[in-house]
Amino acid sequence: MKRILVIDDDEISLAIVKKVLSETGFEVETFSSSAEAWEHYEPEHYDLILSDYFMPEINGDELLKKVRKNDDVTPFVFLTSNTDVKIAIELVKSGADDHIVKPIVAEELVFRVNKNLKERENLRMIEEAEKEKALLDLEHQKLVNWRTLYASKDITQTEQMIALLSRTINQSGGFLWLELLKSDLQELDDKSFRISKDLVDMIVSSAEGQKSIFDYITFISQLDDLVMHPQEYDIARFVKEMNGLLKTEVGKIAPKYSRKIIISTPSQHLPSGKVSVDPDYFPKILRELLINAVKFSPEDSRILTTFELNTTEKGNNLDFTIRNAPKEISVKAPDGSPIRGIPYDYSELVFDLFYTIESFPVYLEEEEWSDGTGLYVARKLLRSQNCWIKAANGIDYTGSSPESFVRFTITLPFTLT
Repeated sequence: MKRILVIDDDEISLAIVKKVLSETGFEVETFSSSAEAWEHYEPEHYDLILSDYFMPEINGDELLKKVRKNDDVTPFVFLTSNTDVKIAIELVKSGADDHIVKPIVAEELVFRVNKNLKERENLRMIEEAEKEKALLDLEHQKLVNWRTLYASKDITQTEQMIALLSRTINQSGGFLWLELLKSDLQELDDKSFRISKDLVDMIVSSAEGQKSIFDYITFISQLDDLVMHPQEYDIARFVKEMNGLLKTEVGKIAPKYSRKIIISTPSQHLPSGKVSVDPDYFPKILRELLINAVKFSPEDSRILTTFELNTTEKGNNLDFTIRNAPKEISVKAPDGSPIRGIPYDYSELVFDLFYTIESFPVYLEEEEWSDGTGLYVARKLLRSQNCWIKAANGIDYTGSSPESFVRFTITLPFTLT
């Protein structure tokens, strides 16, 4: 039911308007004072406003200005005894939608009210259609942008693959051996050839290095087609084994790189359930994330690992998180307390590394997948196991001073048994 607000200091006129509109099926609220009506007014609470023009306290045109400051949608129709066309034009210019000349004729009143309501509804439908069109245009543009983005990523990764291939081949001696072979090769009388042992050793070494490079490039390029062989593990057993693996790795890594690595046991009771992962690749992924956490933090940092259960609307998940808690640096907060932090370029670059095979400025020999490709490979392999990984950086305010951190979280779906 449409709600109409009627304001008129003429009690008889007010009663007539209310009776006619109520009998037509409208919900009518009336006020004999524009000041009182304004006190009760709420923007867009009414579907149409009918107001006398000449009133004490607040005149009709003043009331219109007040309404239009908060509401330019609701139709505003004046009731007036003045038949001057110029005044009618001025009323419309000031923001009124229509005017009705007194004395009121019931049929005209109903017609004008319905006409203005219909016009407002048509305008609303046009606005909705325009919004819908704008949203469709935006979605189309997003689709175009995403296609362009992924196309550019493919191109970028191809370029990075070529650069990686070229760089690593050069690092392994390139094709220097070819020039040396041409200059050192000696043809004997029996049409056989002589070559020095040093050159043979160099060719073999270079070929072995280049073969390993080509094998790795092939591995990277075929990650999406790599077949996983997941096995089911009891959750408690799985967490225990992964904790044991991490403790072993920590024993090797922590002393060498001056990091304090804390392996946390789950704070929650582990339910009876199954998690499915590839037994060969998942431990490698954990190890890779651990060494990347070392790589993304300064010396003397703390690195924390946790296993936690997480229940969502989509199901039950086991979250494994590795995060940095870096040492204090010289920067001070506004209150004078020290700020802990990870080098800015590291925390920014970590996100790019999930989608790139570009080199990272720091390389640690313990990395499973070389030349800065570790996070890229980890993301691809986890996706193949129906798992996923998230990265985040931020500020932790729970301690005595703010701490910035980089955090990796692997999410593994599990089923209850």
